[in-house]
Amino acid sequence: MRDTTNYTYFLNVKFNIKRNPEYKGSHELARIPLHTTSLIHTTFDLGTTEQDMIDEFHAELVNIDINGKTWLKGEMVQVVSIEKCFEDRTPKGRFHKDNY
Repeated sequence: MRDTTNYTYFLNVKFNIKRNPEYKGSHELARIPLHTTSLIHTTFDLGTTEQDMIDEFHAELVNIDINGKTWLKGEMVQVVSIEKCFEDRTPKGRFHKDNY
């Protein structure tokens, strides 16, 4: 039987995203054509609700431009739906926070 005490558990999520029509820049994240969708992969802690996942994704800082303006993911792309969400695990590595 496998030892499951040395694993970190998390939610593995694929978002179906589209470009925010109000964003006029050319950041790589927003190079999706206007009327199509794309998939993006990210992870969250266990117990995070779908709405919290979307809110956290939109609130992530992407870039600070030359004029000091900060750009968030929500200003560049919008989440259309959650394509896939499942519980995943990874072995706790040598530098994991629980080892200290």
